[in-house]
Amino acid sequence: MANWCELQYDMLEVIAQHLTKIEDYVAFGAVCTSWRAAAANKKKNFRGIPLWKQIPCLMVAAKDENDVGDREFYSLLENEVVAKVNLPKLKGKRYLEALGWLLLIGEEGDMSLLNPFSSGPEIPLPNQNTIPGYDRYEPDAFIFVEKFALSARPSEAEEEEEKCEDYVVMLICGSVRFLAFWKPGDQSWNRVVLRVSVYSDVTYYNGQIYAVDKKGNVVVCNPKNNGEARILATLCYRFWDLKQLYIAESEREESLLVVTRDNFPFFDDDAEDREPRYGTAEFKVFEMDLSAGGRGGAQGGSWSSSRLCLKEIKSLGNRALFLGHSATVSFEVSSNGKLAPGIKPNHIYFTDDCWLGYGATAGGGGKDMGVYNMETGTVEPFYHAPKVLSYICPSAWITPNF
Repeated sequence: MANWCELQYDMLEVIAQHLTKIEDYVAFGAVCTSWRAAAANKKKNFRGIPLWKQIPCLMVAAKDENDVGDREFYSLLENEVVAKVNLPKLKGKRYLEALGWLLLIGEEGDMSLLNPFSSGPEIPLPNQNTIPGYDRYEPDAFIFVEKFALSARPSEAEEEEEKCEDYVVMLICGSVRFLAFWKPGDQSWNRVVLRVSVYSDVTYYNGQIYAVDKKGNVVVCNPKNNGEARILATLCYRFWDLKQLYIAESEREESLLVVTRDNFPFFDDDAEDREPRYGTAEFKVFEMDLSAGGRGGAQGGSWSSSRLCLKEIKSLGNRALFLGHSATVSFEVSSNGKLAPGIKPNHIYFTDDCWLGYGATAGGGGKDMGVYNMETGTVEPFYHAPKVLSYICPSAWITPNF
């Protein structure tokens, strides 16, 4: 029997050039090291579009907490599981996703970055116990980190032979959900002292860290200035009460979006069993014009004293949002289907990130997934989850990159 891993490299490159679906491209690169190298060599050229601008896949949650590292990938374009990839480095780890990279978390608080579709090594990060104030929370290392974001892909560089060292890793962690960050060369994590309420989401834009908390406060932080932070804007109480909040890039330059999601468990007064019910009912989107207060809220190295406005918008234009356990991302969608084929503009694609749903409902959490139409205010399902899904290894959006 022929050993397909021994095919000549030139032949593998020709095969890679003839693939027409991102899912096939990912499956091709996952075969072995030599096939992955051929895929990586064409990563800037797949259909003339960088991989990170292609349609995200859903990496389906582990079926149980003792899985062996097998992961299924569900395609929104094909509406089915299109690949099953063995990722042994995920075994016994919790993971969160950002920009196609995974933050792996071990039982002892050890953490690292891994590109699951690359043959490159893991990037070690400082242990959780180097986060200031870590011990006071009596942490469970597996669930200490709630959210993870990256300012850039560690593998990105102008020259492919170079390694990108100019990136920031951001975490929301602890039972009180504070903000921490790390840069290459740091021996420990840096903590952002400013915290009015528990943080809900974090992103990176134009050299600054932006985060939103559960009380609708948008905070901006300069990672190169000892984590100095201030409140940039505040959402009205009636919009954030009992909501999950997210922050993402807007269609307009110098603007960010704050998104509220109504998905907290509630009790149905008419139900006899008093079983809490949960499921996403509505999203609202607010836009914040950063140019109104200077880039990042800072002018000439000092903070502007004025607060910015959050204006509700009814349309995302030609963008689609992806949110949930993974980092919140905003994708440009083209009318000809070349950018993000299969994705609908002005829609929000979401996975289940309501931790209360995992423990407060008899059926377990993880199944509140769907697509929200901003124009009609309706939700449609896209994936029917099995009865039990792991909170340690949840379903997450992932944009493959080699």
